[in-house]
Amino acid sequence: MTDKTETTAQSGEATAWRGYTSLWSIEEDVARTNTHYDLPAEFFVTFTGGRWNCYSCNLWGGATTETESQERKLELLAELLELRPGQRLLDIGTGWGGPLVYLTKTYGIRGVGISLAPAQIAYAKERAEREGVETDFRVCHWRDFEDDEPFDAVYSDEVVCHFKDLGGYFEKMKSLLEPGGRMLNKELHLTSSKYLRQTRAGSFLTGLIAGTGEYRVLHDELAILDRAGFALERVLQIPVVNFQKTMDAWFQNLQAARARLEEVVGVDEYRRHATYLRFARRAFAPADSIVSVDIVLARPVER
Repeated sequence: MTDKTETTAQSGEATAWRGYTSLWSIEEDVARTNTHYDLPAEFFVTFTGGRWNCYSCNLWGGATTETESQERKLELLAELLELRPGQRLLDIGTGWGGPLVYLTKTYGIRGVGISLAPAQIAYAKERAEREGVETDFRVCHWRDFEDDEPFDAVYSDEVVCHFKDLGGYFEKMKSLLEPGGRMLNKELHLTSSKYLRQTRAGSFLTGLIAGTGEYRVLHDELAILDRAGFALERVLQIPVVNFQKTMDAWFQNLQAARARLEEVVGVDEYRRHATYLRFARRAFAPADSIVSVDIVLARPVER
């Protein structure tokens, strides 16, 4: 049997100071991830705001509300994936279900969403029922996911930074797609490899999610994508000012509901998230951003 450390290094992801030289078991991955994402849904729904509660960068442009900014982003993803009625779409890291419910409702697709957090999936199912759509939400790790039908498209929105074995993830998604299907990943990337070395602020941010958020440089991700048997169709960069505006809205929501949210998750957890938003916003200063927001669209190819 090949050692996991060796496998990871061969795939080009070994970065000792960022923790990529070893892989966690599924059980440890779930436990670490859920220290953050399995907090009460009310907390996240309140501070992400809007109708669809996207916990990721939205598109503002002429948008005047959080809901509009969320829907602008989701419309862009749908356009890139060329969604059509009846197609099957797999949402990796589906969160509280807002994006997939919106896409299912708007485009008449058949959606499947997976997450490691039971609190997220419970809320997502309630949302689908409220919105009157049939969307399949499951508590499941991507490694364990299986389905009887292939998918026309698979997407993630600021999720793959949590995957140490990104090559394994891409290979898994390739096995789930129809021939000619599309895979889309929207993610944050470091603008230079010099930022791979951890700072105090970076340690705090990754500590908030138990060390599961480890960002890559875009060209590293593209190289892993190629080795996994995908052909790159497009890379689309979103101006970082959109994330600044998104986090500004989140911070305002957090402050406006402070008393209630401190009751829901406790004073310490509330303060940790407020500090996280302050630190994170600095990383997206347009004049000297250390992070980019990129959409990577690809198709599987036969070798």
